[in-house]
Parts: sequence; structure tokens; C-alpha cells
Amino acid sequence: MRTSLIFTTVAIGASLLYNLPVTAAETGKLPAQMQLTRIAADKWRADYSFSEAISRLTMPAAGDYRSTAWKPLTTGVRYQAEQSPQSDQQMDSYILAQPLRQLSFEITAYNGFVQKNYAPNNRFSDGGAGIYMGFFDGDVQEASKTRGMNLTVSYRGLPGETIIPTPAFADAERNLRAYAYFGPQKPVPAGTAKLILDPATPEWLAKLILDTSSTMSAYFSSTYQRTLLRELVLMVSVTDTSSPGFSMKGGATNGQITFRLSGKAMLNEHPAIRRLVQKLVAHEMAHIWQDNVSQGGIGDEPAWIHEGGAEAMAIVALKNTALWTAEEAATYQENASATCKKITSQSDPYHYAYACGLQKFMDLNVDIPVLWRSLISETGQSGLPYSETMLSNVSQRLRK
Repeated sequence: MRTSLIFTTVAIGASLLYNLPVTAAETGKLPAQMQLTRIAADKWRADYSFSEAISRLTMPAAGDYRSTAWKPLTTGVRYQAEQSPQSDQQMDSYILAQPLRQLSFEITAYNGFVQKNYAPNNRFSDGGAGIYMGFFDGDVQEASKTRGMNLTVSYRGLPGETIIPTPAFADAERNLRAYAYFGPQKPVPAGTAKLILDPATPEWLAKLILDTSSTMSAYFSSTYQRTLLRELVLMVSVTDTSSPGFSMKGGATNGQITFRLSGKAMLNEHPAIRRLVQKLVAHEMAHIWQDNVSQGGIGDEPAWIHEGGAEAMAIVALKNTALWTAEEAATYQENASATCKKITSQSDPYHYAYACGLQKFMDLNVDIPVLWRSLISETGQSGLPYSETMLSNVSQRLRK
């Protein structure tokens, strides 16, 4: 069996509008609004409105997503793939024949993945769909000046459809780095979280995800002693049950958790799949609490800090709630330690962040819940993201 992981309020009625809360316009950024409307089961319409006329909209490339799934509806708009003049990053640009304040696109459902990026769509067997909102943000050119956008988003669904917008952060840019849900389901309680679960999920796996989500969300809420600033919704979709093995792709995306399941191995209960699902839910739940401050706590510091930290938080949580035995937790840590001895941050940065990150936290010899309560409090008060310096200072203080 092959497994893989790629890190890649609620319920508005028919055709009602939801305005996503954002902060005041940021200096230098062009105020803009966008209404995203689901016009059919596999189609959306994005209507941009800018405070000033623009001649170009440019966004970081997302594979062939825009070239194949986005169709300009505004007359005189031309798509162009190009390279950023400031770097070697590939860009998707829409060039307007004349400056305009309105720009519209029709977007077809896209079932593929974007390499080293988020899946544009997560589709559910009951017709529901998640759409990644980060791909709608970018820069605009007005006159000869290029500016970022301060984008406010509103949503409309099909008649009777539930809409779940992206979680709101103090930093308006982060509001878009998550999925919006359109579909027939209303979230069901899962501890202190809520869950949208694809009806195609096998019964044993559906129960496991619900039970684990309920147990973990209640544990983190109690242990880390902080009420969630944003309602936590987990969205679990199933892409297919015929491909070999089992795949659970996705993770925490700025205040929410999304998973995309596939593979026929999920049809029958299996201990390895059970442990994998429990660990992934616990790990991603840990990220939610790490980020549970107004500005978000995860920044651009080395990934081992938040990934290794989430591993440590998850293993302790699974053991303390008896979802895992002490032996299972110890075996996981031993395997991570063995992996860490074989790699470096240069040779395998992905596994280094997880395996060696976990080892680094274990080597601190500080109670993990106490440590992370202190780190979350520290970043909440200072406004600074988690860093090696912060971790060193806090752990030293706790050992005194």
C-alpha cells in the first residue's frame, strides 16, 4: 500500500450575498472588489471592480489552471504567459485593450493539481465544491504604475446552496489563502470544530474522521486554553476510490483544514490508514492553534519550527487522548529520529522540516503543551511570527 501527503457565519441561503470582512485599504494598494458567483455545477463567474481603471491584471502562474479554465468575458482582454521582470517567476497576465474599471471571467471546474501549490478545486460527490481563493489575487497596472490589490470578496451560490467563506484575518491578504465552499451540506459539529464530509467517504473512514476531529478539536481547545478566533471548518472530499493505494492530500489553509481523499485502499479498514488519518488530522489541527492569533503566527521562518512543532503537538495529543498507545507514539518518534539521521536541510528539506523538526522539539526537554502555550502567547503579544530566536528564548525561560 502506498500513501502520500502533499501540502499542497456559515450557511447563506439561495443567491444571498456574503461580504467578507477585511481591514482598511493598505497604503499603496488599489482597492478592488470581486464577486464570485457559482453559475452552474462546474462553472463560476468572477466579476472584478476596481477603484481606478486598469490596463493589466497579473498573477503568479498556477500551472495551466488559468490558461485552460479561465475565460475572459470582458471584450478586448488578452491572456499572456510571461516571466516576471523582477525574478524568474512565471506569471499569468490579462492585458486590456483599453483601461477599464470592470473585468469578468468565467471559470470552469479544474480537477487537476498545481505542482507545489494548492488544488484549485476540491469537488464533492454530492455536487459541492471548494475553490481556492488565493488564485484570484495579484497586481494591477494603472497608467504606468504597478500596484497590488486590496481585494474584498463577496459570494453568490446556486439556489438553496450553502456558502462557507474563507476565514478572516487582521491581515486582509491572508483572507484569500483558503477555500470557499459552495454546496448542499451544512457543517456538522465535530467537537469545537465543524465538518463537511463527502458522502462518498467509506463509513468506517467517515466515522474515524469525525471521531478524530471531535477529539482533537476538544483536546486542543482545552489544552491550549484559547478560544478559536475563527470558526474551524474541516472539508473532506473524495476524488476517486479506484486508483491504487490511498492518498490524503491537503492540510491547514489559514484557519481551515481541507483534505482530498483517493484510492481504493480506503474502502476497507486498515490500521496503517487509521494511524495516518489520525496523525494528519492532529497535525493540521495543531497548525490551527499555532495560527490562532489575530495576525497569524506562522511566518517565513524555517519550516521545521511550525512543522516540527505541529508534529510534536500532534503526537502528544494522540497519546494524551488515548487515540494512540504510548508504544505507537514512541514508534513514530523513533522512526522520525532515524529519518532525521539520514538527511540534512539541504538534501531533503521537506522531510527535514517534519522529522528533524520533531527531533529538535523533543531535544528541548520541555513539556510540549506548556511550550506551545507560551509560544502562542508570545507571538500574540509581540505580533512577531515564530522563529528560532523566540523558541530559544521561551524554552530557556521555561527550563529555569
